[in-house]
Amino acid sequence: MNSIGIEKVRDWILGRHPDRTELAPDVNIIESRLVDSLSFVELVYAIEDASGTEIDFDSIDIEDFQSLATIEKAFFA
Repeated sequence: MNSIGIEKVRDWILGRHPDRTELAPDVNIIESRLVDSLSFVELVYAIEDASGTEIDFDSIDIEDFQSLATIEKAFFA
């Protein structure tokens, strides 16, 4: 697993929310509004940058983006 990659994604999310210092792997980042519809595309680009792979916007499964754990499983395993 690419733990450095998922840490980059965690840092990106936390960087957008300076009031937070931690983010547990199972926190739903969409329901908790840490990532909203306006920042979702930026999240995808942050994941692409951290993983080194391109994500096809036509085949995105929102379930893969619910938490750091699901992001890690989908893009860094």
